[in-house]
Amino acid sequence: MFRQDLRKYLLEYTAKHPNMTDDETHLVSEVITQSNAQKTSQEKEILVIINTLRQLSYQQQLSQDGRCLLTKLQRKQWIWSIFNAFQF
Repeated sequence: MFRQDLRKYLLEYTAKHPNMTDDETHLVSEVITQSNAQKTSQEKEILVIINTLRQLSYQQQLSQDGRCLLTKLQRKQWIWSIFNAFQF
């Protein structure tokens, strides 16, 4: 997944899931604008979203849509970590 794909995926996800809380939508929009301005790696962007969503989950402020996003991002990050760990 390239940087543009991540931005597009996050924008589509927030559009399809209107039940996300204000904190969750603000987080996603903030990460998208920061990724446009800075040249950070996609892995760091994903980790920022995952860690912030985890904090919201610990505080019992994560919606069902936010939990689905957290699960999907963790799964993608886990798969890419395994893929990058093996040397082909």
